Amino acid sequence: MSNPNPSTIPAPRWFGWLAVIVLLGYGGFLGANFTPAAGGSDSSGYLNAARLIAAGHLTAPPRDLSGLTVSSATQLQPLGFIAEPARARLVPTYPLGLPAHLAIASTAFGWTVGPLLVGVGGALAAMLLCYFVARQLGLGWSSAAAGAVMIGAFPVTLFVAIQPLSDVLAMTWGLAATLAALHARRSLGWAVLTGAALAVAVLVRPTNLLLLPALIVLLGHWRPLAAAALGGLPGAFVLGWCNHHLYGSPWQMGYGSVFEAFSSGYFWPTVLHFARWLALLLPGVLLVLPFAALRLARERTRFLLALLLWFVVPVTFYACYEFSHEVWWSLRFILPAVPALILAALLGLEALLARRPRVIAAAATALAIWSVIGSVYWTRHFHSLLTKTYESAYAEAGRWAHDHLPAGAVVFSQADSGAIHYYTPFAVLRWDQVSADEFARHAAFLTRAGRPLYLIVSPAEETHVLGERLPARWQKVTLVAGRSIWLYAGPLAPSAPP
Repeated sequence: MSNPNPSTIPAPRWFGWLAVIVLLGYGGFLGANFTPAAGGSDSSGYLNAARLIAAGHLTAPPRDLSGLTVSSATQLQPLGFIAEPARARLVPTYPLGLPAHLAIASTAFGWTVGPLLVGVGGALAAMLLCYFVARQLGLGWSSAAAGAVMIGAFPVTLFVAIQPLSDVLAMTWGLAATLAALHARRSLGWAVLTGAALAVAVLVRPTNLLLLPALIVLLGHWRPLAAAALGGLPGAFVLGWCNHHLYGSPWQMGYGSVFEAFSSGYFWPTVLHFARWLALLLPGVLLVLPFAALRLARERTRFLLALLLWFVVPVTFYACYEFSHEVWWSLRFILPAVPALILAALLGLEALLARRPRVIAAAATALAIWSVIGSVYWTRHFHSLLTKTYESAYAEAGRWAHDHLPAGAVVFSQADSGAIHYYTPFAVLRWDQVSADEFARHAAFLTRAGRPLYLIVSPAEETHVLGERLPARWQKVTLVAGRSIWLYAGPLAPSAPP
C-alpha cells in the first residue's frame, strides 16, 4: 500500500495543546526581554515616526532654534530624521509600515504595551504562518512544526523581536503573502489577499518587493495575478503618496541614494558571510538538505521554484550591499528569506526519508532540538538579552533630561539624539556634524539668546568631543545610564602670549 501524503495526515490533538503551551511560553519569554525604548537610530526612528502617525502627522516641526544659521541641515536632524529647514519640517528616515503598526497598537494599549504586542505578536505570527505554509507545501505536521520552531529559535529572530525593529514584521507579512498565494488557485479572494499582504510587507520594508517573483510562480495564471494586483493597489497607492509627500517622488525613499552602497565587489565576501552564519545559527545541515528536495522536482516543480526565488533573489540583492557582511546580525537583512531555506530543507528531509513517517518525525524533532540548543548557546554568546539593558539606557537618559533640564535648553548629542527628541521637547544639535569653529558661533548665538546648552556624551567620547569637536569650558552635571551630562559654561580663555 502506498504511503499517504503527509500533508493530509492531521496533527494529533495533543500537538495542538503543546503548540499553545510553546507559543505562550515563547511569547512570555520575548515579552520579558522586550524593550519599548526609543534607543539608537532604528528604534528611536520607528517610535518617533509612530508618535507622529498616532497624532495624525507624517512629519514633525523642527524644534525652536530660530535665528541660528547652520552650514548643513544634518546638524539639525536627530537620528531617524531628515531635516528640511527650508520647509520647516523633520521627515522620518524609515519606511512607515512598522510605525503604522506601532501607532495602531500603542493608541489602543499605550506606548509600553503597544510596541511589545507588535514585536512579540509578529514573531509568534511568523511561527504560525511558517507552519501553515509548510503544510500547504505538502510537509507533514511534524516537519511543519520543526520549521516553526526553527524560525522562532533563530537567534536573529530573537534579537530583532525584543526591540522595535522591522525585520521580523517584514518576515511575517512575507509569510502571510506566501500562504495566501498557496491558496490563491482555489479562490480569487485569496489572490486579492496575496496582493494586499505583499503591499503591507513592502510598506514595512520596501525590499520585500523582491518576494514578487516567487509569488508570481505560486499564483501562476493570469486571473490570480490580476486579482493579486488589484489587492495590492491600495497599498501601492499609499506607499507612492507617502513617498511623494515625504521625499518628493513616489520612487524615492528616506534612505537617500542607497544604491551608492551597492557594489558587485561585495558579493562573494557577503555570500560567504551569510553561509557561515546561517550554518552556525541554524542547524548546519539545512544548507545541504534543499538539494535533496530536487528528488521532488517532477511533482512539486512550482513549489521548489518559488522557494528558490524566495531565497535567492533577496540574498543576491543584499550580497551586494556594503553593510551586509559586517556582523552576524546583518542576517536580519535577509531574515524574510530564511523561511524559504528552512522549508526547502524540510522538503529535502522528507524526500530522503520517504515512506518512513516515524523516522521523519524523529529527524524533524532532532532538527528542532538542535536549533533550540544552538539558539541558547549563541544568544548567551552574543549577550543578545542585554539589548534591553542597552536600549533602556537611552530611555533613562532621555527621561532624566526631560525631568531636569530647564525650559529652552538646547542639547548637543549624537547617539542619543533620537531618544532626546522622543522623550523631551528640547531642540537637538548633532555634535558630530558641527566643526569646532561653527560650534563656537552656535554657542555664542545661543548664549546671547538665553538658551542653556547641554551635552550628552558617552565617557569614552569625552576626550574627543570636549577637546576637539566642542572645545569650551564645560561643567559636568551628572552621570546617567552611562552618559555624562555637561553644561556649557562659556568659551575657553584666550591663550596667554608667549
